[in-house]
Amino acid sequence: MLLEGKKALITGSRRGIGRGIATVLAREGADIGVNDIDRDRAAEDTMAMVRAQGRDVSWHLADISSSADVTRMFDEFLEHHGRIDILVNNAVASIKKPFLDIAEEDWDFEVGNALKGYFLCSQRAAREMVAQGEGGKIVSVSSVHAFRAWPNDLVYGVCKAGLVRMAQSIALDLAGHGINCNCIAPGYIDSRLLPPEEEHLRGVSGDYDRANEWIPNRRAGVPEDIAGAVVFLSSALGDYVNGQCITVDGGFLTGGTPQ
Repeated sequence: MLLEGKKALITGSRRGIGRGIATVLAREGADIGVNDIDRDRAAEDTMAMVRAQGRDVSWHLADISSSADVTRMFDEFLEHHGRIDILVNNAVASIKKPFLDIAEEDWDFEVGNALKGYFLCSQRAAREMVAQGEGGKIVSVSSVHAFRAWPNDLVYGVCKAGLVRMAQSIALDLAGHGINCNCIAPGYIDSRLLPPEEEHLRGVSGDYDRANEWIPNRRAGVPEDIAGAVVFLSSALGDYVNGQCITVDGGFLTGGTPQ
């Protein structure tokens, strides 16, 4: 197991990509903190999946756009697990409106969740890792939207591009502490693999069969595709990868992709 004994906190992990990351990290030996804004059946199922891997799991209800919530979440996680080795920033919010229709509150909501929240969590995790003195791994889930524009994705795309730049600065500013910070940019993820009530914001909302025509791998991605990249970056295998963004999209961005 690549992560045996590690303690990992994953934001936005009650379903979708977050669930895939939580369960695969648990399979690789990590104890898991599951975070989200609602403890529903999906959250209970995710925690049960982690326990089925023989790993310890804790639940953390928190809105990562709130510094008070982030402080409480980390305090709870550290009380339960004793330390933090891995932070995966995965919580997602999405405002899909034309540029001329975006309201200030739309901007504040998206930036608060998809950019500010990642900063708050990364800073707290890094402070704990520095104090522990044994290094650590911070992985943020960005998107292919960081690298090209789609209609109605301005705020989401800006946030996802900001995460790539944030990872670079965090990696540089933490030099010497043994803490790596990287991003993963998922492409199209097939949300049909989830129950309807758990359809994920990052999932493909349609055109599944067409995706097989224009994605070089001839399929949409699945949550486990993203989780595999997280394992790599979170384990010793990724020790010399720092300040980078790994695109996991089946070749989607290579060209010929539809609007």
